Amino acid sequence: MEIIKIFMKFGLVGASEVIVNILIYTALITLNVNYLVAATVAFLFAVSSNFYLNFIWTFKGKRKGKSVKKKYLHFIIISLLNFIINLSILKIAVEFLSGNELAYDIIKKYAGSNPDKIIKVIAQIIGIGIATFFNFFWNYFITFRE
Repeated sequence: MEIIKIFMKFGLVGASEVIVNILIYTALITLNVNYLVAATVAFLFAVSSNFYLNFIWTFKGKRKGKSVKKKYLHFIIISLLNFIINLSILKIAVEFLSGNELAYDIIKKYAGSNPDKIIKVIAQIIGIGIATFFNFFWNYFITFRE
């Protein structure tokens, strides 16, 4: 099916952007930037390059009658909605992992003396993963629909 092929391309583009996002996010966390601010900065860096790669490769030739400017606007709006989902999941996951004694102890065992920073990175990965599904379907049916 075409949607599966497109989703796989979307996933590859997304994976590259997750790496960019996590690298920027982790660097800022290491500098003791608030994790929500770090997530915001990482998002801003990743979103434009994500649009470009999806535009030229994943959804190449889709919705030809729609201007690039309009596609970009829709992509940004959808990305912002997904960012809100990501931040919500991030906050919930950080609070859950930090407040769950068993999870905290397991992470502390493997993370050493800095479990709080590791928890924040794990929570960001969870948030990105969940938001990815919403991001794909909204972009498939709104930004790049036929």
